[in-house]
Amino acid sequence: MDIIKVKNYQELSKEACKVIISTINNKNGAVINTTTGASYDGTFELLVEAINNGEVNIEESIFTNLDEYVADRKKAFTVYTYMQEKFYNLIQSKPKFIGLLDGSVSDVQEELKRYREILDNNPRDLQIVGLGVNAHLAANEPGTSFNSRLFLADSDQSTINSTIGYHNLSPEEAPTQMLTMGLADIMEAKHILVASAGKRKAQAVKDTLEGSISENTPASILRAHPNVTFIMDEDAASMLEGEY
Repeated sequence: MDIIKVKNYQELSKEACKVIISTINNKNGAVINTTTGASYDGTFELLVEAINNGEVNIEESIFTNLDEYVADRKKAFTVYTYMQEKFYNLIQSKPKFIGLLDGSVSDVQEELKRYREILDNNPRDLQIVGLGVNAHLAANEPGTSFNSRLFLADSDQSTINSTIGYHNLSPEEAPTQMLTMGLADIMEAKHILVASAGKRKAQAVKDTLEGSISENTPASILRAHPNVTFIMDEDAASMLEGEY
């Protein structure tokens, strides 16, 4: 595991963007599976800038996403809305293919089957994940099997609270389920990028890197992957005891 400690969120965003750009530039037709949320807001801003100024060409690349809330996809909090507003609507050139889950469908199993085919047909060169405050990855909450595959997940209250805070929702507005890639799906990527910022993530970072590898700490499975880049700022790394 390549652990990169940086001073602050701005530096974290720069390092994460470098990893994405390097992946795209080093392989024609690179497949990038990304996530959303506060950890990557700055990264997307820098990636949009890099695409629009010609630093990186994504026209042969494929972009997919980790998960999606079970809700009308036009809601302000959905992955679909995030990706449109923070990325796809802002870039002057588009990827060759965009794959997004749809959590508004009536037939969840059919949607999971559809997306399974997309994942199977597009092996990921880079898997981007965020680290939940309870060390979840995507919507794989503590207790989820390391063998989990694309499924419908119930969100823990800590995850719901994070969604409420990030999107300024009322408890009644907050989604409670997600369609999500499983931990086994995540681990199949050639390279995994994790970015974690802020003191609220410090315990999750410590548990992930220094606790036992356990399904109670979903992100700890990353220690079994041969090619992970873990970027954290000083606040997120503040509880670590080892030298990295």
